[in-house]
Amino acid sequence: MIAFTALSDVLVYIAFSYLAGSVVLKFVPISKKPVLRESKVLELLSVAAIALFSLAPVIELTNFLADDQSWFAVFFKVLVDYRTGHGWIVTGLFCIILAAATLLNFSKHITVYFLGVLILAVGYFSHVSTLNLWGGFASHTIHFLAMAVWTGILLHVSWFAESKTEWRSFLSWFTPFAIACVAVLFASGVAIMLFFVEPSQYARSWVLPYGQLLLLKHLSIVPLLAAAAINGFLNKRKYYERAWLRAESGLLLLVFLFTAFMSKQAPPHNINNTFRSEGPAPFVEMLKGPLYIPIDGSWDASINGILFIVLGLLLLAMMVIGYKRALSPWLSILCGSGFIIASYIGLMLNMSY
Repeated sequence: MIAFTALSDVLVYIAFSYLAGSVVLKFVPISKKPVLRESKVLELLSVAAIALFSLAPVIELTNFLADDQSWFAVFFKVLVDYRTGHGWIVTGLFCIILAAATLLNFSKHITVYFLGVLILAVGYFSHVSTLNLWGGFASHTIHFLAMAVWTGILLHVSWFAESKTEWRSFLSWFTPFAIACVAVLFASGVAIMLFFVEPSQYARSWVLPYGQLLLLKHLSIVPLLAAAAINGFLNKRKYYERAWLRAESGLLLLVFLFTAFMSKQAPPHNINNTFRSEGPAPFVEMLKGPLYIPIDGSWDASINGILFIVLGLLLLAMMVIGYKRALSPWLSILCGSGFIIASYIGLMLNMSY
C-alpha cells in the first residue's frame, strides 16, 4: 500500500507541475519563451490526475479502518469525519471548477486563481500542518508552489517546446527565476524538516526508513542542481538542447520518488521509540551490522567510506565533463544516480551507531 500511495503522490506532483508551468508560461511574453505545443487535453488530464491520485490517502485509511465492515461505508465515513477525507473533498471540488475553467477557456487570471487555491489546499491539509497549523501550512505551501512552478516550466520547455527555438532570451529570465525557486525550496524545506527532525538528530535518523529517505532526497538534489547549472550556465549555444533538459527532468523524478516514499514513513520524533516500533531501514544492518537501542550516531571516518565519497564526487564531476566532451546527456542520469548511491554508502560507512 505504501508503494501505491507514494507513486500516486509522484503523479500528483507531476500533474501540479504541468498545470503550474502552463499557467506561468501564459504570462511570459512570446519573445521570452520557446515556441510551445500547448494541449488543453493534457491540462484536463492533469486536473483529473490530481483529483484521482489525491484519493490514494483516503483509500489507504479506508483499508486500514475497514476490517470486517462495509468498505464503502467506511470510505464515506472517512470522507465525512476525517481530515484526510475533508482534504480530498476540497481538492475534488476545486478540480471540477478548474477543469470547467480550462474547458470553457476562462482567462489565465481566473485559472491561476483556482490553481492557487488548490495549492493552498495541499498546504493546509499536509502532514506538517497537523503539527503546526500556520507554520506548517505556510512552509509546505511555499515549498510546494516553488517546486511546482520551477518543475512545471522545466517540463514544458524540455518536452513540449520546438527544438530550434531561441534559448538565450528564455535563459535571461528563467535562470534567475530558477535560482530564486531553489533558494525558496531550500529555506522552506529546512523549515519543514525542523518540524520532524532536530538538526542534532539528523545523522542518527539515518538508521530509520524516514531518515534514510530524507538523506537520499538531499543527495539526489545535488546532481539535479549540477544538471540545472549545465543547462543554465554552461550551455551558451543559441539553441537549447532538448536531451540535456530531459536529463534534468529525469533527475528531478528521483527527487519526487524519494520525497513521496519518505512522506509515507513514520517521522523520527523520538528515534529510539521509532526504531523500536519500525525497525531499521533497509541496508543499514548490511552496512553497519546489528543495531541496538539507544541509537547514537557519530562520525567515524573509515578508508572505505572516504573512498566511496570520493567516487561519488568523481561521478558528479563526470556530469560536467560529459557535457564538455559532448557525451550522451543520458550519461548524466547514470552518473547522478551513481553519485547518490556512492555518497550514501560512503556516509553510512563513516557513521558509527
